[in-house]
Amino acid sequence: MVPVRPTRRRPLAVCLTLAGALTLAVTTPAVAAPDPAVDALIVKRLDNPRLGSTVGLLAIDAVTGEVVSDHASTQPMLPASNMKIVTAVTSLTALGPDSRFVTRMRAGATPTDVVLEGGGDPLLSTADLRRLATRTAAALATAGVAPGTPLTLHVDDDLFPDTGRAPGWTRSYIPSVAASVEALARVWDYSRDPSANAAATVAKRLSAKGYPTTVGADADAGEAPVLAESAKHTVADAVRVMLRISENNVAEVLYRHVARAAGLPADWDGSRQAAEQVLQGLGIDVTGMALNDGSGLSRTNRVTPRFLVDVLRMARVTNPAPFTLMFEDDAMPVAGQTGTLDDRYGRFTTKQARCAAGAVKAKTGTLFDTVGLSGVATTTTGGERIFSILVNDRPQRFSTLSTRQAVDGLTATITGCWD
Repeated sequence: MVPVRPTRRRPLAVCLTLAGALTLAVTTPAVAAPDPAVDALIVKRLDNPRLGSTVGLLAIDAVTGEVVSDHASTQPMLPASNMKIVTAVTSLTALGPDSRFVTRMRAGATPTDVVLEGGGDPLLSTADLRRLATRTAAALATAGVAPGTPLTLHVDDDLFPDTGRAPGWTRSYIPSVAASVEALARVWDYSRDPSANAAATVAKRLSAKGYPTTVGADADAGEAPVLAESAKHTVADAVRVMLRISENNVAEVLYRHVARAAGLPADWDGSRQAAEQVLQGLGIDVTGMALNDGSGLSRTNRVTPRFLVDVLRMARVTNPAPFTLMFEDDAMPVAGQTGTLDDRYGRFTTKQARCAAGAVKAKTGTLFDTVGLSGVATTTTGGERIFSILVNDRPQRFSTLSTRQAVDGLTATITGCWD
C-alpha cells in the first residue's frame, strides 16, 4: 500500500488511468424504468411550505440514465455537505483507497531534540499519538539516550500551508464546526491550533515515559532518521468516516491531499483546481460549479442537482470499481439506520417515509438555510434510481427537521414506496 507521505506525490494521471482500468469489476444495478406517476407525485409533493420555493431535484434511472423527475436540476445551489460526495470521489481517484497517512517522529538537530512530523492523517487519535510517543521513548533508550534526559519536541506540520478560513466560511466556523486545516491534528479537535494540541499530547506521554519534554519552536524534519511512525489509517478509512458522520475536518484534509497529488499548492485555490481537474479526468463537466472547500461549509460553493447526479452515476454505474466503498453500509448513510440518516435523528421515521428505511444510501447536507440529500435509492421493483434534492432558502418558520422529513418523503416517492 502506498503511504500518503510528505515527500512523495502520486501522479494524478496514473490514478485516473487505474480508476478507469478497474471499471469492469463491479456488476451494475438492475434497471428501474421511469414511471410518469412518480414524477406527478413529486411535483405535487414539492408544493410543501416546509420546502419553500427554492428546490432543485433530479432523479434518474441508474442504468439507463433516463429521467424520472426533473425540477430545476440545472440551477446552481448551495450543496452543504453534499459536497463531501465530490471530496470522496476526488480523494479515491487521486490518492487510492489503500494509501496510508504517515505521522513520524524523527531525530532532531541534537540527541535531545525530536521532531514530530505531521503527515496529514485526518483520523489521528490521542491514542495513536501516545503510542507514537511510547515507541519514541523506546527508540531513544535503544540509541543510548538515558531515561531522565530532558527533551525538546519540535513540530513539522508544513505539509499544508497556513491558509485560515476558506472562501465563504463565516468567522464562527473556527473553532466550532471546523478546525484550522493543519497536517498535524487529532480527530475531533475543532480548535484554532490542533497542531499545538497534538504536540502537547506527545510531550506529556514522553514525560510519563521518563523523558521530561518541553515543546520548542517548529523545525523542518527533513530526512532525519525515523524514531517511530504511525501509519494506521487509510484513505478508505477517512472516506468512510467523512461520508457516514459528515466529518468536516476529515473532508478538508482530504481536499488538501488531492491538491498535493495533482502537484498543486495545498491551499484553498490549489485544492479547488485539483478537484476540478480530477472530475474533468473522470468525464464530469464542472462548468459553472464552484467547489471552494471539501466539506460543504462554504457559503460560496455552488453545484447543481444534475452535477451531483452525474458524479454519483459515474461512481455507481459507469466507473464503479474505484468507488465501491462509498456505497457500503459503513460509508454512505443508510436511510433510517446509520450515520446522519439514523432514525435517532428523526430521519425516515414519518408514516410517509419510513417505508424507504434501508432502501436509500445518501449523503445528507445541512446549513441553517440549506437541506440536501443525494444518493441512490432502491425501488420497490428492485431497480435503482440516482437522485439529488437540494433545498435552499429554507423557510425559517419551520424546523430543520421538518424540512429534512419533507425531503425524506420526496425520497420515499422516488423509491416508489410512498404512492
